[in-house]
Amino acid sequence: MVRILIVDSDKELVTSFKDALEFEGYEVLVAFEEEDALISVSKEVYDFLLVDLYSEKLNGVEVLKQARKVNKHVPIMIISHKSGAEEKVFGLNLGADDYMVKPISIPELTARIRAHLRKANIYKTIYSKKDIPAEGYEPVIIKVGKAIIHLDKMIVEREGNEVSLTPKEIGIIRLLYKNRGKVVSRETMMREIWGGRTYVTERVIDTNVVSIREKIGDTGRKSKYIKTVFGVGYKMVEL
Repeated sequence: MVRILIVDSDKELVTSFKDALEFEGYEVLVAFEEEDALISVSKEVYDFLLVDLYSEKLNGVEVLKQARKVNKHVPIMIISHKSGAEEKVFGLNLGADDYMVKPISIPELTARIRAHLRKANIYKTIYSKKDIPAEGYEPVIIKVGKAIIHLDKMIVEREGNEVSLTPKEIGIIRLLYKNRGKVVSRETMMREIWGGRTYVTERVIDTNVVSIREKIGDTGRKSKYIKTVFGVGYKMVEL
């Protein structure tokens, strides 16, 4: 279950947010005081943070800094009554991903949270827990022939050119690389990358693999780096 932490001293507002987010199926925890918030972000794992940066009763700046120190990839949204551009720029430069001004529409809040969680899930697909140390995100680069794949930037560099990779292509590359030298079945790809969704066909997977091969320059009658294992799936050779 997705865990959300709300850091705000306004108990009435927090209660309304908590009720709405729990209705959406999230596990919601709250911190009304700075000390509790600092302890919580330091010791607990959350999927999303809502922080009032300018609350009268707690220092949201310190909470946000600590949250970013512990986890550089968790989505953080600032909620505040301050609507000036200067405050927004300051908050975003601290490491926040979004900024909403009070009073806040609950439907818009939940929609934004869903959008951020979808984006964050890309990184959960690409990186396993052992690849994301507690102190933050580490860039990952894979060299395949003449191509340099930047999993963090979702691009391929080849012969002086850059081309973007889609989240699904990144997921396939990450899965094949983690299992290089072994066959990864299409069923495994469907489960690990598409979440086992029934609408995903083998053709969808094959099309994504063809696109990856084109982008890394692994084309021709016989692919050199990503091999097709007919009737089963794909295998990335030992690099």
